[in-house]
Amino acid sequence: MSKNPLENFDYHIECDDFLLYELARLIEEDRASFEDEEFRRVIDAGIHEHIERRLDVRASIALRLRTSDIPPDRLLRSIEDIESPLRDTPEIIHSYTAYLFQRLEQCAENKPDERITAVADALLESPDDRALAEAAIEFLGSSRSAVSARILAHVISEPLLDEDLETKAYNSLTQMWPLPRHYILYSLKPHTHEDIPFRWFQLLVDSDEPSAVDRILEELLVHGNHPDYREDLLALAQLLERARDPEMEDKILQVLNSEDVPRASAEILETFLKNRGPHRHKDRNKDSAWARLDRAYDANRQYLAAAKLLDAGKKSEAMRALDELLEKDPQYPFALTLKRTM
Repeated sequence: MSKNPLENFDYHIECDDFLLYELARLIEEDRASFEDEEFRRVIDAGIHEHIERRLDVRASIALRLRTSDIPPDRLLRSIEDIESPLRDTPEIIHSYTAYLFQRLEQCAENKPDERITAVADALLESPDDRALAEAAIEFLGSSRSAVSARILAHVISEPLLDEDLETKAYNSLTQMWPLPRHYILYSLKPHTHEDIPFRWFQLLVDSDEPSAVDRILEELLVHGNHPDYREDLLALAQLLERARDPEMEDKILQVLNSEDVPRASAEILETFLKNRGPHRHKDRNKDSAWARLDRAYDANRQYLAAAKLLDAGKKSEAMRALDELLEKDPQYPFALTLKRTM
């Protein structure tokens, strides 16, 4: 069996990343096996968050592959094409999983911040103590760490605090974005919640998370046949009015045209479209999350064209294409790493 070219690759995951906490829990429960559904979900979510979404990591992987003795192949093409998923790529799965276990062992030497732990315990044990809760929220909001963000995200997902204190915790999270993003999206995925955490979806919308509308529509599809969720789904539909996703109407129509949409959910969405104000123009604000995504995809397509030229032996043409790309984005990771191989 040939050696994995990504063996011992450093994926640069911080010790406070919540997936390491999840992995530690699964190990303690003797469930750290690909036969366990939740373990595989941890790996899938980690590959998406730590590799697929991070251009710097993908570019570093591409650099390793291009400077190895392996000729350009399927793995390299998947890594360099940012629209290509990696969660079913054996080399990635094996390398990333081994890294997680190794990283967990390394991070075990790091002691958690005892102040954050103490404040979190006090807040969760005595949420009715206003003075304590307010001081805890102030402290956690000023800490700006992934751990603090997860604690505050948990607090606003449950009806634990007085409304004004919950709003204060919520406002802190908006300032800490995107620190709570991965935890929230991971927690929403299984749809096991008895009540839909409205504040989480509000945070996704207010933070211009590109997948916010998709996540709301997913809730409508999953829970639409359950009358107990109707009030929650109506509240989510109202959030759509605040969303700035330029493709929102197309996404809603796609759901309405689906054979799987529950009747109750269809009625909610039809009412939303009927009562909605003037349609927003689809032009993307140049600083919006969606405009940045468009630029990322455009840059990647330009990069792939340059890489194809290089792989075909057309070095000078590839260099010109890379220079044109770097004129637009001087720090584009793929272009910088490819030039190091030329």
